Amino acid sequence: MNTNTSFKVAALLAATAVVSNANEGPCDIYARAKTPCVAAHSLTRALYSSYSGNLYQVRRADGQTKDIPVEEPGGFVKSSVQDDFCAGSKCTISIIYDQSSYKNDLKKSPPVYWLKEGAKEADANRAPIYISGRKAYGFYRDAWSATGYRNNNTKGVATGDEEESMYMVVDGRHYNDLCCFNYGNAETTGNDDGPGTMECIYFGSDKDWGGPGQGNGPWVAADLEDGVFKGNDAGWQWGKTHTTPWPNALSIEADYVTAMLKGPNDGTFKLKGGSAQKGKLNTMWDGPRKRGYSPRKLQGAIVLGNGGDGSDGGAGTFFEGVMTIGNPPDSVDDLVQANIVAAGYGSKIDISKKVEIEPFKDTLTIPGKIEVENYDKGGNGRGLLDSDIENENNLYREDNAGLDSAGDAIIYGWGYANDWLRYTIKVSKNDSLDITARVSSPSDSTFFSILVDDKDIAKIMVPNTGDWKNFETVTTTVPAITAGDHILKIRIDKPYFNLDWIEFTATKEKTALPQFSQRTNLSQAYSVYDVLGNRVTSFQASESSMQNIWDKARVNLPGGIYVIKTNSKTIRISNTK
Repeated sequence: MNTNTSFKVAALLAATAVVSNANEGPCDIYARAKTPCVAAHSLTRALYSSYSGNLYQVRRADGQTKDIPVEEPGGFVKSSVQDDFCAGSKCTISIIYDQSSYKNDLKKSPPVYWLKEGAKEADANRAPIYISGRKAYGFYRDAWSATGYRNNNTKGVATGDEEESMYMVVDGRHYNDLCCFNYGNAETTGNDDGPGTMECIYFGSDKDWGGPGQGNGPWVAADLEDGVFKGNDAGWQWGKTHTTPWPNALSIEADYVTAMLKGPNDGTFKLKGGSAQKGKLNTMWDGPRKRGYSPRKLQGAIVLGNGGDGSDGGAGTFFEGVMTIGNPPDSVDDLVQANIVAAGYGSKIDISKKVEIEPFKDTLTIPGKIEVENYDKGGNGRGLLDSDIENENNLYREDNAGLDSAGDAIIYGWGYANDWLRYTIKVSKNDSLDITARVSSPSDSTFFSILVDDKDIAKIMVPNTGDWKNFETVTTTVPAITAGDHILKIRIDKPYFNLDWIEFTATKEKTALPQFSQRTNLSQAYSVYDVLGNRVTSFQASESSMQNIWDKARVNLPGGIYVIKTNSKTIRISNTK
């Protein structure tokens, strides 16, 4: 079993003057907002819908170079070219091409203040990832590795106090607290030329240069020279005496991160950040610059991986980044973030391939039984989510989500946490429902959720049945589902278990059970034993709903005396038919 990757494709298309179109890139969005890209660097994908050129170049140990292209215009990297070229040899990243018309390509940094001999090219194979089902690579740098990229002779990049904005997508788990893993506008001189002579987006857990944010980091900050700013003050050793966390500088816990800096010419700046896999960006700072930092004195070089003077302590991994001329509205930031999320960073599934979603056979009716193997058509990421699809067989159907056999039954048994199956259903009546599931597991504390229209309606605890082939039924009750068409999902929360079917039945009139002196609405697991001490079934319920659940469970049991046990109570009852 390998670790699973969870992901969610978000469509964050707010009603704005700038509207997102299919198959476009971030720089198409910025262009329509009249804040065009003046730098567009990516090792993973095209940042324009029409871009069909090369993303970067690698250099083999024998000195030969190879350009690494996109698969198709507007598409993802064709990393197999790198793999074939570099097989059996070491490769470094020699050029990161600028996809914009300004051709502000990045090569290893020339000599600057803290890199007297210039920089080294980074290992091209150090940071393999997946993006929308494709293998790709990033620019990975260790602290003090003397790697970094720079262009001191750019075109179109903001200078003086011109407005600009920028973002980068980075590895959210690779960072440190040193200065400075940056991308953005730096000094052409390669020196520290004082406040406001650079404007770069920073990602890491620095405190010395700018003080702490909320939590333990990492944080998004702005390197504006002589300080890593999470707000309107910073400077060398500033964090030693200023220990109160910046209130809006949130730690970002994510595998992949979008970090954004906006630089208007009104004496303010704005920081945003969040997961590159889901959701919108949070605003970390929106306010004035430190006194002496406005108006800016930008020089228009582009730096990646280092400080403006070549400071070499930062660590991080870069995948893509953009710089604009002009400062776009926040609505455009939302569209760009949605575009990044939709790219599928970290996903082994090709979420760019559109397949129609439809019922596998017929729309399933509720009340009724759902055989787990009859999930919707549409493939991985649409009719199902399987984070390890490469290891599956073609039992029962070609788009196998992890199906297996148990006797005469087809069961679902190879799912990972956050994997799911989707079903198109039609609910006939607006009734409270009992849900019964046939399950098996030799493990403790496994469970899954039932969702209707992406809202959780039930959590099903799977008992330890002692063996993968020893199935039991568990039952719980849920409120009424509105009559009509819905989408139902079964989502694995904690593996590992087998699931055969789930059945929805209308809640019936209940038999009386002993009354508890105090009742709780907390859900708990109940196990039912016969008079010989054999466990015959299990169910999940709160004490207030237990009578409903027991009335459903007892239908499948012969008449007799049964004992129901929880962690805190034992109930002895007669089951009359």
